Amino acid sequence: MLHSVPRSCSEKPGLSSPRGVQSVIKRKESHQCNLGVEYLSPICLRYSWRHDSTEAEADVSNPSAIPLISILCHKPTTLCSAPSKTTYLEDFDGMAVAVIGLASNILQLIECGNKVIMIAKELHGSGQDATQANENATFVAQEMRELSLRIINDLPKSNLTDDEEAMCRLAQQCSQLSNKLLVLLDSLKVGNPKRKRDMVTAVFRNMRKRSERDQLQADLDNHRKQLHVQINAMSRSDLTRRLEHALNTLSMSRQDILYLRDHVQKLQQKSMIDSANMMAFLRQLQEVVEVPLRQLVILQSIRDPRMHDRFENIDPAHRKTFEWLLHGPENLQDDGDQECTEDNGQNQTPDVGEETTYIQAKRRQHKEFVAWLQAANVSLPDEVPSLDTSSNEPRFVSSCRGSIFRITGKPGAGKSTLMKFLCESDTTLDYLKTWSGDKHLICAKAFFWRLGIDEQKNLSGLINCLLYQILKAAPELIPIAFPSAWRSDLMSHFPFEPNGTQAFDILLRSGRVFEKHKAIFFIDGLDEFKGPPLDLVRKIIDWATSNPTDLKICVSSRQWNEFEVGFDGYPSLRIHEWTRDDIKIFVTDRFGEICDLSTSVNKLDLNTLADIVVDKAEGVFLWVRVVLAAIEQGVLNDDDFQDLREKVTAFPSELNDLYQYLFDSIQERDRQRAFEILMLTYYGGTSEPQALLRYKFLSDISKDPDFATKLSMRPLQEEELKRSLTIAGRQINGKCKGFLEISPTKREYHRGDEDVKFMHSTVTEFLSRPNIRKVIDERLININIFDLICQSFVAFAKSIDTDEFYSQPIHENERFPWDDGDEGCPFIVQLNNIIGTCIRGSGPITCRIFTFLGQIEQIIGQRLQKRLDNSQRITLENDIMYRHRPDYCSSTPFIFWILPTQLCKVLAARHLLFEYFDNDGQCDIRTLYQDDPVSMKQIVNSVISGLSEKVYSLRAFRMLEILFRNGQSPTVQIELYHLDGETNSEWYLWDWILRRLIFIGSPIEKLVYRGSDYEKGFGYRLIELCLRYGAGENFTLTFGPCYEVIGADRLVVQVHGGDSNGRRTDIDVRQFRDICVDYHLDIVRYARKKDGVLTLRDLLAYCFPHDFHRLYELLDKHPVSLTTERADESLNSDLSVMPILFPEENRYFDEEPDELKRGYYGDEKKPRHCRQCLVHSEKCFEDFEARLRDKESGSIPDKPRCEPTMNDTV
Repeated sequence: MLHSVPRSCSEKPGLSSPRGVQSVIKRKESHQCNLGVEYLSPICLRYSWRHDSTEAEADVSNPSAIPLISILCHKPTTLCSAPSKTTYLEDFDGMAVAVIGLASNILQLIECGNKVIMIAKELHGSGQDATQANENATFVAQEMRELSLRIINDLPKSNLTDDEEAMCRLAQQCSQLSNKLLVLLDSLKVGNPKRKRDMVTAVFRNMRKRSERDQLQADLDNHRKQLHVQINAMSRSDLTRRLEHALNTLSMSRQDILYLRDHVQKLQQKSMIDSANMMAFLRQLQEVVEVPLRQLVILQSIRDPRMHDRFENIDPAHRKTFEWLLHGPENLQDDGDQECTEDNGQNQTPDVGEETTYIQAKRRQHKEFVAWLQAANVSLPDEVPSLDTSSNEPRFVSSCRGSIFRITGKPGAGKSTLMKFLCESDTTLDYLKTWSGDKHLICAKAFFWRLGIDEQKNLSGLINCLLYQILKAAPELIPIAFPSAWRSDLMSHFPFEPNGTQAFDILLRSGRVFEKHKAIFFIDGLDEFKGPPLDLVRKIIDWATSNPTDLKICVSSRQWNEFEVGFDGYPSLRIHEWTRDDIKIFVTDRFGEICDLSTSVNKLDLNTLADIVVDKAEGVFLWVRVVLAAIEQGVLNDDDFQDLREKVTAFPSELNDLYQYLFDSIQERDRQRAFEILMLTYYGGTSEPQALLRYKFLSDISKDPDFATKLSMRPLQEEELKRSLTIAGRQINGKCKGFLEISPTKREYHRGDEDVKFMHSTVTEFLSRPNIRKVIDERLININIFDLICQSFVAFAKSIDTDEFYSQPIHENERFPWDDGDEGCPFIVQLNNIIGTCIRGSGPITCRIFTFLGQIEQIIGQRLQKRLDNSQRITLENDIMYRHRPDYCSSTPFIFWILPTQLCKVLAARHLLFEYFDNDGQCDIRTLYQDDPVSMKQIVNSVISGLSEKVYSLRAFRMLEILFRNGQSPTVQIELYHLDGETNSEWYLWDWILRRLIFIGSPIEKLVYRGSDYEKGFGYRLIELCLRYGAGENFTLTFGPCYEVIGADRLVVQVHGGDSNGRRTDIDVRQFRDICVDYHLDIVRYARKKDGVLTLRDLLAYCFPHDFHRLYELLDKHPVSLTTERADESLNSDLSVMPILFPEENRYFDEEPDELKRGYYGDEKKPRHCRQCLVHSEKCFEDFEARLRDKESGSIPDKPRCEPTMNDTV
């Protein structure tokens, strides 16, 4: 019931019109709800009420508000006069305002009642304890609380950045607001939805707390937005950091960058359409960017920039040659008409019947090869005709089935050219797509090269080459090949060091790989493999048989017995038996080019001569090329037909006989110059073509050995350069009888630049023959060929001044200014190779090499230095050997930065050119040690690289002796950076030398040094040298614990290096990791007598039983008081040879399914497939040997004598 204001009150005069509503709410605890109204005026009332725990006072300037308050408090409104506080209304305006206020509150009451009814209806109808709005608010608050807690937990506990501190504060505030809102929303729930009292109470509580809830939601939403902005900023910052790190450490091609850009743009377009979920966008953005970068890290780690050098150096197939293998022979009648041509009655081609058989057999070869490309299994009639040129009758070979196809033939028959043709032909790809069907086809190629670097002729290089192409074509396979690496943070551990062999094996044996893929490998030049041929054959067959329906392998090789026997039963093609028509096309086209040059022979004569060449070639393209060069020279000399015919007849048919014929035909007066040219190419251009301009200076240097020194730094002008190139080309063509060929270069160092290389790899084999080398050496007895190489390089470098030669080229594979690959600065790469060549082959070093390096320093100052950036630094890469993989010879690249003035010193140190730093050399090492410690540090860094390869050598000993004698200490700290330029390794020179001798001493040392230097006791000499100059004995070799190999009668012992307390140092953890070896090794028995720990003295006594006393004296005495000894004073003395402590055959190599095949184990890493023995003691060995004896005798013990404590970790 609503109570109006009494008239007596409204008629009181003297009160002005109301100015508005003023309210003050004061809350305090109470347990009752009472409402008292005190009369103040007709338009100003004071209320006080108590409700549960709240007491409030309100001054309301609108009396119509009274009914609302009374309803909310469940009490009728009562008015009472208060004469002592009353003021009187002087006019009637106040009543009008009161009426308006009453109407307004009636409307407010209606709206409020409607909301109350709606809330009550929603709660009653849903049967829930909260409204849908409150449920939604609860969900959002809970999500924000969990997100805030995750952010706080994920942030580092200390050393926060400014962005991380801001993120932490926002997350904490979000968490607090979320908790407050959740507490409030929980208080607004209905206690029991079935009870009306609880329902009504909850309704009015929701109405009363609505503003508080809305305010908390608004605050939480604002913090949520700020949090998203902060996450967005940090994500962009982190993404930028990762991109910058990746771009600084990886070689991204233009295609890779465009790929990333396109995908980021697509995501940006998507975010413009739907940008509400910023977190999802950022996750997608990071996935789009980081996944390709992860792929790129792994791909770059297995990529060798020179893996396709051989493929690129092979000339493409001549027009229309080899096409018959894919398209079939030409029309039978046309072939017959073409071949049935007489050459003046002297020679006659096979008759029509024989020719028909030849074409039929050739067509069958075509069908067999195409069938092999198209189908999983080749199924042909039992007999396939093939031509045996020795009998001029067709023979028949049994066809077979298989996933391997072999192309074989004589040297120079065009095997590599055919393989390149097949790799590049679209027709090959079309046939293979028929075989692959709906599966993704992967094509990979690998061409062995005897003259290339080790990776181009060994098994690991082959595997990495194929693996890179597979993963490049199907990057989705990278997580399968490298599962652990894919899950790890590659960006913080770059460079990633993969085991390609293990990854390749995982791919071939993973059923998941070939569910959606099929692959074909083209492997050329098996005869150029550096290793046992049968091992390569077994490996290829093993690959093929692992997936016979999804993998094909096409190989090529010479007709060696190992390949003939190993691939017996697989389909094959003897290429020299089927290239008669190809040779005819090649010869005819070449004769057509030179026909107009001759006035003494006509086209008919040349056609007749072509038939003679084709018949005598016997399928060898290389023979044809040599003969055609001689014929072309004869045509230019106006030889008639008879002269040309006699020349062709005089050429031997066999390739080696042909080479001997060409060699003998070099005229006496031209031999010195011809041999100089051949040796310059032999030593400097076997794996890398030489610039044509260098050959121009050979004659000048022969006349005056100081020609290059006297030559000015003025670069050749264009006309002079052109004339010099013409002279050099004519000398090569005229004096070398076809052994060399001039071809366009792939990388111009100057205008008109061309390359010089041997016409075929078999030329180097011929020149390496002892009888041939004897003839060359006798002729050049007064010529220092290595000085000739150095001086021609100086003259060449002075004559050109181009960015292409003196700067780092910018291309997709750019990495460092100096690298052994093609991507390095050409000047530095060639200089490094020349110094290495001279040291390996020149014998005693003379002062001429110092003159050479002096000239190089001038060139560096005037040509190289001006092309460097503002830092004026050159980045160099050194490979440091460490015992990391089972092959004993792993090495990791490190980088360091030098000034241009330090380049010659660093390269000399890298190749252990100790003469350069000795008393008679150009670099005073003592002055350098005192005045330029930075340069001294770079020299020591480079010496480590040289020691990695040649630790058992006189050069290694002398280089270290010079360093120590002039003030450097064996305990000097080595500081090198990894390829990422951020992480560095710090260890000491003596620590590395000692561990290098212990862990990598293996038979490979004897192979590298041919036994001579290794047998001279340089291991002992190096240790003695280091101890003499202050090396300490802070070293132990720890043996244990023991592991029993599960399923094998084998007990192995874990071995690791450490300091004198047995603790692993940084070099033991990162460079020379733990190994496991057989327990019966002699050094293990020796260690058992020493309680499993060998000190340095123990190790010296074991390795040098006859000479360790001298080493003990050096350990006991102060090194300064000792007299310096030169190595040559005791070279002939019988010193102990450093034994091979841990042979490869006695190491246990752990094969893990998703890791590399390793022979080392870290601190926490235990060998798999093994169980650890209870205690590492003599009892382990005794019990194991007792079990072996029991097994041999047939008696089985009741229980194992040495119980394992670890479960199988398989």
